Amino acid sequence: MKKILSILMVIAMICSAAAFVGCASEVEGQSVTPSSQSTPDANTPSGAHPDSPDETPSISGNLTLNGSTSMAKVCQALGEAFQVKYPDVTVTKSGNGSGDAPKAVLAGTALIGDLSRNLKDEEDPSQFEIKQIAIDGIAIAVNKENPVTELTSEQITKIFTGEISNWKELGGNDQKITVLGREAASGTRDGFESIFDCKESCVYAAEITSTGEVVAKVGSDPSAIGYVSLDSVNDSIIACKVDGVEANEENIVNGSYKAQRPFVQIYKKGSDSELIKAWFDFLYSDEGQEIIKSVGLVTAE
Repeated sequence: MKKILSILMVIAMICSAAAFVGCASEVEGQSVTPSSQSTPDANTPSGAHPDSPDETPSISGNLTLNGSTSMAKVCQALGEAFQVKYPDVTVTKSGNGSGDAPKAVLAGTALIGDLSRNLKDEEDPSQFEIKQIAIDGIAIAVNKENPVTELTSEQITKIFTGEISNWKELGGNDQKITVLGREAASGTRDGFESIFDCKESCVYAAEITSTGEVVAKVGSDPSAIGYVSLDSVNDSIIACKVDGVEANEENIVNGSYKAQRPFVQIYKKGSDSELIKAWFDFLYSDEGQEIIKSVGLVTAE
């Protein structure tokens, strides 16, 4: 009997040990995190991968520019590159002169206004954020067949006020001078007349509504003279030296070429949306600055 009891006690002890090992395995199994999984950081938002890069907010919409026609070339170049960077944005440019810019911005028909001059007091600059984006030279343009390619400031003033009316007075052909100007709202006209001190006294054969038209008319008429943005000069016209100084970027930067003016963009105070912010961030970036230089302007650094 004793032998049987001893055997039963051994069997009971074995079963108890087996049950303890089994329980320990179960608890241990619940506490182990598999090596293939990672514990989320407490600061990681639910559903986000902790190693994911920050997402850039998407920019979309219509970026409308209105104003100076002299700024059409640089706005187009910047706009095309901006649309590549932000495919959901459309950039549109319109306007017949700098005078359109503040009106369009205040009326809400444009987000950004383009001026090839500074804002005037009567345009109430306090209503706008003002950004100078470049410096432009004003070329005194003559036809490439005209032998007169250098003028003094005094001669330019006298040509545009009618005191000098024939090219032979300047050593050129015996030909009446055709004086071309821009319309009253033009920033180029405002800049030119201010620089050469002939405001309200110019005598124009025609007042033209865009830089491109002035270039075309001077390029097709050997008797013509006009003023255009320096970056608009092409093979059909010549930019005259002024007071012996050539119209080029170097002389604009060092200030020796006197016929120059700012290129300015404005927007309504309080309306600095993500779209407007992205535009100016791009414009002042290395890429934007290179585009401005590529169209013949001096960057406003």
